[in-house]
Amino acid sequence: MKQRPMGFAKHVILELWEAGNTNSASTVRKALRDACECGNLRLDKVLIHQFSPHGVSGVAIIAESHIAIHTWPEYAFVAVDIYSSNSDTDIDEVAKVIKSAFSPCHANKVRISRGPGKVRKGGPRS
Repeated sequence: MKQRPMGFAKHVILELWEAGNTNSASTVRKALRDACECGNLRLDKVLIHQFSPHGVSGVAIIAESHIAIHTWPEYAFVAVDIYSSNSDTDIDEVAKVIKSAFSPCHANKVRISRGPGKVRKGGPRS
């Protein structure tokens, strides 16, 4: 079994404040699809849940992991989680596409390198 290099996966946490379109399931769905397309991610399925009275959660299941979007219209806030092990993915461009769907006044982006640490000799633990 080939071992992946340390820090092989990319993870971005994106927070958007004073955002628009936060109660639109179609905006969330389109943002997820457009992000996968621009990021060269292999989309398997998009799941959307419209909350009552407001709020939307959406998840794109991708071959490389996932993208999740959660909205709070009452706070004009959007939380996004982008995780990919595709080394060809420009995860910052994926975040930019999602951000543009909600046109926030303020945004915060945190990048995390996933998979760091010691790799156990002999493969994965059982």
